[in-house]
Amino acid sequence: MISNEDLIRLQLINGLGRKTISKILTYMELKKIKLSSFSDALKLISDMKIKRLKIDEDTIEKEASKIFESCKKSKIQIIGLYDERYPCKFSLIEDKPLILYADGDLELLNEGNNIAIVGTRNPTQEGYEISSIMAEKLTEEDCCIVSGFASGCDEAAHYGCLQAKGRTIAVIPSGHLNILKQNRALYNMIILNGGCIVSELSPLAKAEKYSFIDRNRLIAAASEGVIVIEGGLRGGTSHAVKFAKEYNKAVAYTANICKLTGQTLTFNDIDIIDSFEKLVKFKNNSCKKILDKAICR
Repeated sequence: MISNEDLIRLQLINGLGRKTISKILTYMELKKIKLSSFSDALKLISDMKIKRLKIDEDTIEKEASKIFESCKKSKIQIIGLYDERYPCKFSLIEDKPLILYADGDLELLNEGNNIAIVGTRNPTQEGYEISSIMAEKLTEEDCCIVSGFASGCDEAAHYGCLQAKGRTIAVIPSGHLNILKQNRALYNMIILNGGCIVSELSPLAKAEKYSFIDRNRLIAAASEGVIVIEGGLRGGTSHAVKFAKEYNKAVAYTANICKLTGQTLTFNDIDIIDSFEKLVKFKNNSCKKILDKAICR
């Protein structure tokens, strides 16, 4: 239908966002339009009269060439919406990523035992330790840990999984070549242990405010269940909870949140985990829920 290279070029058009591109692709599918070149794509956009766009083809081609070259040099995989390797879990959500950039084992995203552990970047010492311990315990239960590669709870979850010699998925809010210097060691450990680092931003892209929210929707989509260590009631982690509910994924809070707020919290369809037994039960119920869906289909 459209090549990965041309999808990337479309994303480089100033003023053309992911949702608008998705509408264009839907139109192409309905009309069974096949494009043989990027020029065909530009003509289609012009014919559709979606919006007035100033398109500089030379600049787009230069930027696209930088992306292609950086991916080739760093061995970063490019996976487009129409690729056979495109993760099935992402294909089920409405706001699908058009292009994914991945380092490591992409197949982990298709596993049925992925549990996300998320939380604030500024946890208490107890929260940091709980995140690490829960990740370690879930890894021993044959889970793959999904998190957002941020400092605090995310970092602890990745390290806890690695401590148990597990494989972890990091969904990052920037390009692979633009991660913070202090996170490079964790990046290398994840890859060396057979994990996966994935982003929908090109390798040289910087993290933007919106990309943290976008990342959280992919964390929720890639997981069978989401556990919030600290935070989650407000702020960035709340987006992961919102997306998990939207995608009908199980959500749990730790008892640590209850203790920090000084009250007993009750949530509809959200478990409170205060023991290893409840942690394992949450994992079993989350993975069984996804398995039941697959069997129904």
